[in-house]
Amino acid sequence: MRLPDGRDLEYEVQGPSTGPVALFHHGMPGSAVPMDTVLGSMTARGFRVITYSRAGYGTSSHATGRTVADTAADCAFLLTHLGVKRYLTVGWSAGGPHALASAAVAPESVEGVLLVSSFAPFDADGLDYVEGMGAQNVAQFGTVGHGESAMRELVGQMASAVRGNTSADVATEMASLLPPVDLAVLTAEYGADNAANMDHGLSRGDEGWVADLAALTSPWGFDFGVVVAPVELWHGTVDQMVPVTHGQWLAEHLPTAEVHLEPEQGHLSIAIGSLGEKLAVLRGRVADRATS
Repeated sequence: MRLPDGRDLEYEVQGPSTGPVALFHHGMPGSAVPMDTVLGSMTARGFRVITYSRAGYGTSSHATGRTVADTAADCAFLLTHLGVKRYLTVGWSAGGPHALASAAVAPESVEGVLLVSSFAPFDADGLDYVEGMGAQNVAQFGTVGHGESAMRELVGQMASAVRGNTSADVATEMASLLPPVDLAVLTAEYGADNAANMDHGLSRGDEGWVADLAALTSPWGFDFGVVVAPVELWHGTVDQMVPVTHGQWLAEHLPTAEVHLEPEQGHLSIAIGSLGEKLAVLRGRVADRATS
């Protein structure tokens, strides 16, 4: 679709046409390409799931200097374009901040937020941002503050390591980020889904990934105080991509959050095959709130 400023935003719609709508915010890197291993449990429960590619990924136009809130504004326009007035928003990993931003930007439309393995703000008070991360992410976030060229160089190296490779190759490249429970997930059915999703996201270059890294580590463009929708927050205790301390920080700063810290679950294992169940719990909270 064409956005008001002339940019293109690509999206996909999965699931029953009459089901409750869930807007899914992908990770970093990622794209609108549907992943059955991720979305299947949601569509099986009757949800109509909308995926999209953030600016710079896939065929979505680049947006110079985009913030997390800017992406949420793009999504609000998309949902209006599709005629959807009320919806839930789901954010996994780097999608988490964008899911919260959707609730901040369109509070009259977003009924609830599902956060899974979400990043906290880069300048979060009292949080050691990279403590507990695997070496690849320590290096990635370590480029912040050293200029755009340093960021682009490392993102380019990381993109080359995953673009066009098999799930086994990706697992080798991402070894420091994968506890055994996540390695098992990545080398199973999800691996092929993830590869197709990332390959499309990076098919026109690394611009989306660079923009994501900049957006995550800059001010997000909204205040947590305006997020009034119910939040279901899930985080695995052995997550090496986004350590559980990020989830704990978010839990302390989101007054509407119900928190689930899952022992022995990682970044991938906590999401694959179970997002539908988690989303149904959130929808139940939304319904209870409406009748109370």
